[in-house]
Amino acid sequence: MLSAHIIDPKNTRDLSTEAIDCNGHIKVMPASFYANTTLAERGVLAVRHGVYCLPTFELVERLREIIDGRSAIEIGSGNGVLAGALGIRATDNKMQDDPEIREHYKMMRQPPVKYGGDVEKIAARDAVRKYRPRVVIAAWVTHLYDERNHDAGGNMFGVDELDIVRNCETYVFVGNTQVHAKKPLWKYRPDVLEMPTWIYSRALNGSPDFISVWSADKIIGVRSK
Repeated sequence: MLSAHIIDPKNTRDLSTEAIDCNGHIKVMPASFYANTTLAERGVLAVRHGVYCLPTFELVERLREIIDGRSAIEIGSGNGVLAGALGIRATDNKMQDDPEIREHYKMMRQPPVKYGGDVEKIAARDAVRKYRPRVVIAAWVTHLYDERNHDAGGNMFGVDELDIVRNCETYVFVGNTQVHAKKPLWKYRPDVLEMPTWIYSRALNGSPDFISVWSADKIIGVRSK
């Protein structure tokens, strides 16, 4: 089962030969590679290999521009490919290594994330306090569930993104406009919101992927003292 969208993998072109390396991790590819693929092909590739964001050289370059030489880490790094391309520290709580979570994915017939060897096992809130980065990068992380805001969804193992903003200068999120539409952080207007054609993901809904940037000093009452 790939998603709520019905896809027959047997009748879908396999992109793995070009896009997956010898260690089973996604490669950073030129956007032109994915421009010549379909939503279904990208969905099959991503689900088969436990990938959410399909990194492109163009995405990496834009993130480098935003980082602008400042100290940075990635949270929710998963395979660590994006952090590796950026030359920054990769961190993740590695929740999908939990036996119960792995069993859940097995029941869905989906492989869990294959964590990279350079990805440090540490919760996002602890990572920002340990490394004190000026910039935090996150791609497709799930926000923390709050029972007071049930309709926003989220995950009990998710990231308290407001806490992350409190503990850095700049928080950069890469996601999908439909999948991440209920993110509580949207309460605060981002400094940057871009929907370029060169961001690709596992989303099958046809809505744009995006980059958003929040600066702590622009959100009144958020910045830690």
